[in-house]
Amino acid sequence: MKLFHLSDLHIGKRVHEFSMIEDQKYMLTQILQAVMREKPDGVLISGDVYDRTIPTAEAVQVLDAFLTSLSEQEVPVFIISGNHDSAARLNCFRSILSRQNVYMIGTPPTTEEEYIEKVTLQDAYGDLHFYLLPFVKPGYVRKLFDEEIKGYDMAVRRLIEREEIDPARRCVILSHQFYTAGGK
Repeated sequence: MKLFHLSDLHIGKRVHEFSMIEDQKYMLTQILQAVMREKPDGVLISGDVYDRTIPTAEAVQVLDAFLTSLSEQEVPVFIISGNHDSAARLNCFRSILSRQNVYMIGTPPTTEEEYIEKVTLQDAYGDLHFYLLPFVKPGYVRKLFDEEIKGYDMAVRRLIEREEIDPARRCVILSHQFYTAGGK
């Protein structure tokens, strides 16, 4: 399966009061051209879609145009929130967007009934499961567990363990976190 992975788009970023929006539009146009040329099976956007929690109207319009063009190419798009995004704002319209093969998840599971969003695509090798895990703060998930959640690493680990993901199956976890190697 061919996938395009993007992250940290920071749409709407300003550097010393200079708007980067024209550069970002150019970059997104280049990505769209690559999608048309390469025909990936999915586009993954791993957080920090916007540069701030309350994006400008122009930044929202740029993302809308980009997602509309991707949807017209009939390529599934998977988007999660990052630490610069507003989780609640990115969670908006997720039901209607999923009907267009745009899976935009802003908030991690916070209740017993909620789990990490899972979307399955198929190719010649069978199922490929995508787990969409937006940026997680320990405070978001404390109520889900009977133990004290100490730190970001523990919060993410407990959420993933809770899913009981089968390691024998093909899976991709889309995440926007800081990870350290070697820990248990």
